Amino acid sequence: MEEQEIWEVLKAYPFWEKLTDKEKEQLARLLRRNTYRAGQMVSSSGSDCLGLFLIRKGTLRVYLTSEEGREATVFRLHEGEICVLSGSCLLSSLPFEVQIDAETDSEIYLLPSGSFRQIMEENIYVENYIYKMMTESFSDIIAAVQQMLFASLTQRLVSFLLDESVRSGTSEVRMTQEQIARSIGSAREAVSRSLKQLAADGSIELFRGGVRLLDRKSLYQKL
Repeated sequence: MEEQEIWEVLKAYPFWEKLTDKEKEQLARLLRRNTYRAGQMVSSSGSDCLGLFLIRKGTLRVYLTSEEGREATVFRLHEGEICVLSGSCLLSSLPFEVQIDAETDSEIYLLPSGSFRQIMEENIYVENYIYKMMTESFSDIIAAVQQMLFASLTQRLVSFLLDESVRSGTSEVRMTQEQIARSIGSAREAVSRSLKQLAADGSIELFRGGVRLLDRKSLYQKL
């Protein structure tokens, strides 16, 4: 990577302005660029502590996996966002494990955990930023677990479709039924039945590779 590109990447993140010149030079020197193919595992917090991921291109999926192998998406990370869970060892005794996959072909810049931990110990602003980001991530994980335990399949499905529609800014969710099932921690067959029921009452329309939301009022009433 060229030096100018490195500095442009780092300047986009809030903690950058709180670093000393020495710390900025240290991070710029250690920043590494990695690429991942769609579907490739990026990190597992149970075994890896690579460091902070700065997402340059693509989408990462952060999810939980049950003992039975069911998956539930906690959140997705997109271009310009930062993933702190990939550096979970920066904070001690985190009571959860998550998996991180590349949902699309992705380009990620990595700040190694060892170097960043040293900066955290010396710079209280950076430490506070990481704690804030980790707390927000933990809240998302708790919300995902609560949905899996207490919400019905239809409620989880409708909530997911509405959230994805808002995020994309369109009435369409371009995901396969298998992808939707993984995202909400259910079986594809069960999701397929629920989608057909929603389509039958006119709330949505199914098309190849996606779902189109037709009646948001009806969908909100199902939550």
